[in-house]
Amino acid sequence: MGGMRTALADAVIAAIPVALVYFSGWAYLTSYLGEFGIDATQIDVSFTTVLVYAFVPLQAFWVLSIMLLLAALTLIVFILELHSKDRNDKINKAVASIIAFLSLISAVLFVCLLFVIKSAAVDAAKDMAHNVWKGSKSQTFPTLSNMGTDEKAVVELYRACRDGRRLRQIIGLTGETFLICRSDVDPCNRGTLFLVNKDGRIVYTADKVREDIDAEKICTG
Repeated sequence: MGGMRTALADAVIAAIPVALVYFSGWAYLTSYLGEFGIDATQIDVSFTTVLVYAFVPLQAFWVLSIMLLLAALTLIVFILELHSKDRNDKINKAVASIIAFLSLISAVLFVCLLFVIKSAAVDAAKDMAHNVWKGSKSQTFPTLSNMGTDEKAVVELYRACRDGRRLRQIIGLTGETFLICRSDVDPCNRGTLFLVNKDGRIVYTADKVREDIDAEKICTG
């Protein structure tokens, strides 16, 4: 029974870093897509894609600081447990109290880490979304196939956006690509969202207005 508990504890400890990285990536993706009114739960995002985006919020200073502090506390607890085995009962009780206290602090820090990661993800996502609206993100020109099957007005709008070099890719997934055509009148605040599927057809369009248009100016002049 003791061996099973130890194995279970080891499995949980080993899974925590992966779960933390996944949480970071998902927090960033949902925040970034949410800037354009896209519901991340309604699209198919692969596990590896989420992990790749995880490193954006994980690079934040406060995230790294808390993670380093948690690693230091874990190392201290490990050293205390290692050296307490050969001590007398009185010392063992004192060490056990210290370990319990450090474990409690670690648990609190871990919960705080989740909130800090979420905050870092929101900030990073907003910065990237602003780059899209400002036109700083790379231009993308997906090729449409069977364009005659789509609505003529939509295809003409897409062509005008492409020829005017106003298309920006929001995110490209395995089966679909989200793009936004920045308005030629107000490119930093308004645009048209396109969803192009893997067959090269436009399956969804929507007019978009940046949410914080009145609160934050991201373009000058």
